[in-house]
Amino acid sequence: MIDRIEIFGIIHKVDNQIKREIDQIACKHGLTGIQSFFLKCIYDNAENGDVFQKDLEKMFDIRRSSVSTMISCVEKKGYIKRESIPTDKRINKIVLTEEGRKKYEEVDADLKEYKHQLLKDFSDEEIDLVYSMLQKISDNTKK
Repeated sequence: MIDRIEIFGIIHKVDNQIKREIDQIACKHGLTGIQSFFLKCIYDNAENGDVFQKDLEKMFDIRRSSVSTMISCVEKKGYIKRESIPTDKRINKIVLTEEGRKKYEEVDADLKEYKHQLLKDFSDEEIDLVYSMLQKISDNTKK
């Protein structure tokens, strides 16, 4: 039986392997892996309403300054824009540009293919189990 603590070694290894491959795929589209995920979050959440910097901070679980840097970088590439809110000039909603939407759809197609390859040998039940276990670990980090 594997020592319970050894699971963190394999989680770290798999995380690094996946990040490296995602970065390589995103790089083919002129993005970093995190920038591609950033576009995905804006794309997916825009359907449910406006997306603000504080929403991205929660989604990524990162500091305000890190999200601000990411917004500026992706904005310089022309993939997003900030739009003022008439009711509160201090807050800007984050919106994908048409170019950003196209870029997201291009990189997302390649990323989906990669993710399908990673999971092709797993049953739905196995995927549900792994997801549940990783979610519990994530929840425990917040306690």
